Amino acid sequence: MLLEHLTTARLRFRPLSLADKPRLMGFFSDAIATEFHFIKTDLDTYADTWLRRQLGRYANEQGGLHAVELLETGELIGQCGLLYQWVDGIPKWEVGYHFLREFWGKGYATEAAQACRDFAFENEMAETLISLIHPDNLRSQAVAKRNGMTEWKRTTWREFPVVVYRVRRWEWEAF
Repeated sequence: MLLEHLTTARLRFRPLSLADKPRLMGFFSDAIATEFHFIKTDLDTYADTWLRRQLGRYANEQGGLHAVELLETGELIGQCGLLYQWVDGIPKWEVGYHFLREFWGKGYATEAAQACRDFAFENEMAETLISLIHPDNLRSQAVAKRNGMTEWKRTTWREFPVVVYRVRRWEWEAF
């Protein structure tokens, strides 16, 4: 799997598994953390679908969100990864991230997103990386900016308005 052994100074990535469902239910049941997920079904079904989608992405080599754990304790604190997405009919690699609210404001999302960005560019996966973010999700937009991304365009993705942030390889190389 793409990011299976990726680590940072404080974090470790690993594939999600069905055993992670109870911890993810804590995330999905937090109305503030999932404000921009627009969950339209019961949480149990949503969590099952979410996990199976990630497992399917792993199997089809389309990236996927990975569990992000604290290196020191092994505690699952969120998800981050590289996802193969179609935006306006064009395939792109997205840096996606979701963290449990109790871990917001500690730099973990930025650290994980930067690790994904660096992995993708160092392994020549793409010349451009994006993040798809709801226009009102200012916290995620701030993470994208700290990841070296700038607003590229606004569009509709899966029936929702999004701001597409991007960083290009040459911009990353200039950091």
